[in-house]
Amino acid sequence: MNVIRTILCFTALLAVLPGCKQEETKPDAPEEVLKQYQAYIDKNKFGEARELSTPAGRQWLSELEAIISNEQSDSTELDTRFLSLSCEGQGDTLVCACVLKDQYERYTADYRLVRLEGKWLVDAPEEEIIIENDLIESVPDSLLEEYLMEE
Repeated sequence: MNVIRTILCFTALLAVLPGCKQEETKPDAPEEVLKQYQAYIDKNKFGEARELSTPAGRQWLSELEAIISNEQSDSTELDTRFLSLSCEGQGDTLVCACVLKDQYERYTADYRLVRLEGKWLVDAPEEEIIIENDLIESVPDSLLEEYLMEE
């Protein structure tokens, strides 16, 4: 009788375990939040990126998603690598200075992270999305300054 009970308990345990799925852990450190956020953006996973964004960041992502939805998906997916990442600031706001490289270029970018309800979230960028000849660009300040000086 004990053997049958043990077998039944073991079988019940085996039946229940596959249903126990470990929830994906969210990053805690601001640098890890930023890396995960960028990975989601690179793969056009805007829903997941919104979970790591401030309310302003979510709005910005909605606008970006609307623009990108008109493009071919393979042309909008990136493979961004962080060559350097340094976050500085006090209190609940940090500015993260980054050197990034994707399959097209190496560039610098600054991200602002805000701690809301104990979680670090990526805020909306200060630069605007510019659409020119169906090309999507997020123009860094340095390039914008060069462009304005040429005119």
